[in-house]
Amino acid sequence: MGTHENKAAAVAVHTHAIPGNHADAVAALLAPGFRNHDAAPGGDGGDEGLVATMHWYADAFEDQHVEVLHAVAEGDLVALHVELSARHTGHFRGVAPTGRRFRVREMHVLRFTEGRAAEHWCVRDESALVRALAHPAAVGVG
Repeated sequence: MGTHENKAAAVAVHTHAIPGNHADAVAALLAPGFRNHDAAPGGDGGDEGLVATMHWYADAFEDQHVEVLHAVAEGDLVALHVELSARHTGHFRGVAPTGRRFRVREMHVLRFTEGRAAEHWCVRDESALVRALAHPAAVGVG
């Protein structure tokens, strides 16, 4: 698999599989031994932990949409700058459902092997998201 195919797979998993809560589609895009270096607290960092996090987000947020703002690929690495938007309909990090819509930006880097994601690193500011959900005047909530 080449750089173009890796980028397409990274975009697909972040824009369709994860926000759509499609565990089978996510599993098909992950290499055996997949490692998430920024797993949620209590997560195992493997594919099961990623799927559990995906389900956790689906329970907390409806109408998830991910827009890819930038996608850069070189060799076996793909970097994505994305914006997640959704409506807060379930408990998230101690914040009861507010029904509010929000937007939050994230950075992801994935390493591919044989066309499947083998490693993942992520930077997302969940504490800013919690503050935004708890305080509607905060940036990122619409």
